[in-house]
Amino acid sequence: MGQGKGSLLIHTRDYVEREHGRDVWSSLVEGASDADQVVLKELWLRGGWYSIGVINRVVERLCYDHGRMSAEEEMRQLSAYIADSDLGTVYKMVLRMGSATFLVKRTGSLWNRYFDTGDMRPEQVSERHWRLRLHMAYGDEVAPNDLFCGPGCPSWIEMGLRLTGAEDAKVEHVECRRHNREACVYDVTW
Repeated sequence: MGQGKGSLLIHTRDYVEREHGRDVWSSLVEGASDADQVVLKELWLRGGWYSIGVINRVVERLCYDHGRMSAEEEMRQLSAYIADSDLGTVYKMVLRMGSATFLVKRTGSLWNRYFDTGDMRPEQVSERHWRLRLHMAYGDEVAPNDLFCGPGCPSWIEMGLRLTGAEDAKVEHVECRRHNREACVYDVTW
């Protein structure tokens, strides 16, 4: 069973309450299965590990059932919020003094800050062009779902790159493990 960091739950709840209201967060919790409610009602630790299945389901229900835009755009907004919120002040200062290359080279370790499954490997194509390969299992209980690998991951990386000063950063999800590919592949340019 895969796990995700508590910061994902904390920032998801904060995003929902800020953008949609506390009623929507309450609806997400109350509409969850009894087992998921146990997790969703407990006090989370930012650095604690929680079932990826619970995280997948609450994010999916937010995006598909309560989003004010398409599910993909809602996930992009949520992921940008998580990136901006989770990259603490000190880390943001390091990013601003660093470079886009500094961030992209570290995407593997950044991925592992959130998930205990999967392996993100960066590969430089040219000076401002990288390709990231995310190898991981497929299944809602063992790994982040399609919303995370599709619109979520690119949005998180784009926000991180913008924090380094790369305002024109663009990340495209060009291959996906859910379409019988070996890995999710992201084309990163700035």
